Amino acid sequence: MKVYLHEITEQGTELDFGQQDNWAMDAVSRVDEAGAVQPPRAGTPARPLKCHLTLRKVDEVVVIDGSLKTEVQLLCSRCANPFHLACSPAFTSLFCTDPAMAGIAHLDKDKQSRATGKIIGRLKGHARHAHDFDGEDAKNADLDITYLSEDWVELSDVLTEQIQLLVPFQPLCSEDCKGICANCGADLNKGRCACSKIQKSNAFSVLKNLRVPAQNS
Repeated sequence: MKVYLHEITEQGTELDFGQQDNWAMDAVSRVDEAGAVQPPRAGTPARPLKCHLTLRKVDEVVVIDGSLKTEVQLLCSRCANPFHLACSPAFTSLFCTDPAMAGIAHLDKDKQSRATGKIIGRLKGHARHAHDFDGEDAKNADLDITYLSEDWVELSDVLTEQIQLLVPFQPLCSEDCKGICANCGADLNKGRCACSKIQKSNAFSVLKNLRVPAQNS
């Protein structure tokens, strides 16, 4: 869903979205892992989704404050079973169309519009953080300003990014997940496998009963 910059004012605009908004549901489903998505059963409630956004403009910067409550479908990194991860981020995102303010590097140009090769921009290509502001805006100390190459903000990208930030590098269906047997692949969460009861055989197993006669000194 696109929101054009000229529609965003200093007074702010509040927006609410839910399960009835297909674009928002699609934005969440982008984070689902392949193989984890289960076909919905008849009578099963749809994926929960409740989103509240406040869009406002502070000088040349667009500020989006939001809260989101939903879930994504992932694969456990131990047992490989699909599970649902609840996500409830509260976030603030900053955007602007000024590449120098956002810290986007670009080449300096002379009067003949030829690049001199000198990298300019307020931070010479390093993303500008919110703590570069003074006063009230300094409290958002860990936020980057995202550069907008168009005159709109794509809200679906904002939602997807915020959920992706919550997905752990190694998702677990539970902290005490026992994983799978490295030998037979059985799910150890459902019980012990029979591997420990099966005697391992090898080509030299017949030698275990071999007796070496004692040598006379």
